Amino acid sequence: METRHIAQRSLRVEIQKPDGVWVKVGNLNHSHDITWFESDAGYWETSQRPILGQIFEERGRSWRPSARMSLPNWFSQLLPEGMLRSAVARAAGVDSKREFFLLARIGRDDLHGAVRVQFDESANLSEPPEVSEEHETDDSDNPYLKFSLAGAQLKFSVVRAGKTGLTISARGEAGNWIVKLPDGRAGFDGVPEAELGAMELARRVGIEVPETMMIKASNIPGLPKVVSDIPGDSFAVKRYDRLENGGRVHAEELAQILDIPTGNEFHKYRRANFETVASVIGGLCGRESVGLVLDRIILNILIGNGDAHLKNWSVVYPDGRIPILSPLYDVVPTVLYMPTIGTGLNLNRSQSFGVIQLRSFDKLLNRAEWELNEGRSRMREMTQKIETEWNVLRDHLSKENFNKLTRRRNSLGLFREIQNLLDLIT
Repeated sequence: METRHIAQRSLRVEIQKPDGVWVKVGNLNHSHDITWFESDAGYWETSQRPILGQIFEERGRSWRPSARMSLPNWFSQLLPEGMLRSAVARAAGVDSKREFFLLARIGRDDLHGAVRVQFDESANLSEPPEVSEEHETDDSDNPYLKFSLAGAQLKFSVVRAGKTGLTISARGEAGNWIVKLPDGRAGFDGVPEAELGAMELARRVGIEVPETMMIKASNIPGLPKVVSDIPGDSFAVKRYDRLENGGRVHAEELAQILDIPTGNEFHKYRRANFETVASVIGGLCGRESVGLVLDRIILNILIGNGDAHLKNWSVVYPDGRIPILSPLYDVVPTVLYMPTIGTGLNLNRSQSFGVIQLRSFDKLLNRAEWELNEGRSRMREMTQKIETEWNVLRDHLSKENFNKLTRRRNSLGLFREIQNLLDLIT
């Protein structure tokens, strides 16, 4: 049966509790190109129920988010973007614009966090609600369906069991590692190695990051030959939303928390700023988490990561209810490949790395209810740590790129300002 001829369908939305039990949260209903979510009454009555998302907690059990053609924002953010979405859609035999059926095809095993969706043939559909135009999108056991993770980069969800190698996960099996393949575009050589180096630098300075490694795609059984034959090594990272026993840890991105629409790919850069990131993370995860946000922003500035958008900041729910800041992920010195790129999100109304100084963080610190001296001291400490461990990048970057990145770091106004302050202190 071809999905485009089906007038009414419903997806059962479930979330896994820390004890491994699946709990029904509600249904995503689809009728005549309108998709809407209705929560299940039993979910709200469940003792110590796991939280699906902050916005559902804010809006309450009667909230019915809806969209025409696309999915409601929170669910739409679970899907791949751009060319990656096109690849998934082709493999699934689904029009990339028909998000409901795309999620239905890939939503059982490898969505971000502890969520799964599958067709619910027993559901009785209600009448669809009115749809806000802002939710509309303007986008568009095959191994390509392991692209089901959100994002735009070519990547696969794979399984690593014990000390054995990585392999494409089977139907019904959640992947516990992500493999990112080399970027084949001219001028983008060495991106996997650069990401590994950036993650290792983060690890050395005390920022929490998952386990990482390099691997040849040809050594991963189950990958399509056209992919496994791509020259160069791939970057592999352990998923922070998976447990060793195969269980899942729920997580949500700031793009979901802030209900960011997906119709315009630039919304994840423009609908909030670093001040918002710090205040939201601080409000959800506690005042001390603002320091962790500062650490990551300083790292991003010094290594030139211009892609720290709202989908690259997440919280996790280890106990199913209380959020904490997730480990760092998707951090790459993008300035090596796109020299004119900015910070991704605004800081003090600017995305220019070059204009950032300590006072650029004053608004962020005020909104997060941190004393200015406390925040500046934290940033000085992180800058010192990064400078001390900087040479770890030599192990992963070409000599030319390492020297280029070092010269850039030394030229930054923020770095020079902190160095001058440290000279005065000593």
